Amino acid sequence: MLMSSVVMAALFTAAPAPKSQPLTWKVTGTDVTFEMSSKDLRALRGGKEVFGLQSRKKEFLASVTEGVDATRDTSDWEASQSFTVLSVVGPYVSYEESNGGYTGGAHPYASRIYVTRDVTRGKDAFNLLDLFPEKDVLKALKADGYVRKFMGDPKAFEAAKTVEALLQGLEAGEDCVGFEYGLDNVKRSVAFHHVEGDKVAVRISFGYAAEMCRGNMYVVGVLLPIPASLKPALERARTRQEGFLMKDAKSVKAPSIQFDWEGHAPDKP
Repeated sequence: MLMSSVVMAALFTAAPAPKSQPLTWKVTGTDVTFEMSSKDLRALRGGKEVFGLQSRKKEFLASVTEGVDATRDTSDWEASQSFTVLSVVGPYVSYEESNGGYTGGAHPYASRIYVTRDVTRGKDAFNLLDLFPEKDVLKALKADGYVRKFMGDPKAFEAAKTVEALLQGLEAGEDCVGFEYGLDNVKRSVAFHHVEGDKVAVRISFGYAAEMCRGNMYVVGVLLPIPASLKPALERARTRQEGFLMKDAKSVKAPSIQFDWEGHAPDKP
C-alpha cells in the first residue's frame, strides 16, 4: 500500500506542466496564418514568417550599434524598443511602437506611434484611405472635437477638400501635436478599436511637432462607416473568430515585448 502511494506520488511529481499553446487562426480568403502567444505575434505564409515581433531583436541591436567603434566610450548609452499589439483585423496588424534612449549627441531621443501592417504586402503598403473613402475620413476628422481645437483659419478648415489640406491648416498648439506631418499617420498609424452599429471606431496616432515634446503621442478617435469590403473581417475580429479589436486586446492577452541595450566602456588597445 505504501509503495503504491509512493509510485502515485512520483507519477504526479514527474508529470510535466502543460505548456500553453499559441493561439492560431487562419485569415479567411488568404494563405495567412497567425500565431499569438504572450511573448510574440507571428504571421506565416507557406510556413514562412512574414511578420513577427521577437524576430526584430536582431535588427534593433544592429541599429543601435551600427558604426560604433569598439574603442569609443558608450558606457552612458542605452536604448530600448517596445511593441504592444493593439488589433488584428484580417491581414492588418496594428501595434504601438516605442523607441527611446541615448546614443550620443545633445539629448536623448524618444518616440511613440501606432503602426499598421498588411502582412500580405510590403512594409508601408497599408493605407487607411484605400479602405475608407477619403471623404468619410475627412468628415470624421472635421467633426472631432479635439481636432477642431487646433484649427487655424476656420474658413479654410471647413473648406478643406482633402485630408492633407485639413492637416496642413491645423496648428500644433501648446500640446505640440504634429498634425502638419500627419498624412502618413492617417494612412498607417491606426488601430481598429470597436464596432458601433454600421461604423467602426478607428484610433489615429500623431507624433510631436517639436523636439521639446519628444516622446509624446496624441490619439484621435473617429467613427467611420464600415465599407462592405471590410465588414466580414471586422465582424470576425469583433467576435474573436479571427483576430480581435483594440477594446479586447487585454482580454485576449495581446503581446507586449521590449528589447533593451546598454553601452560599454571602450576596449583597451
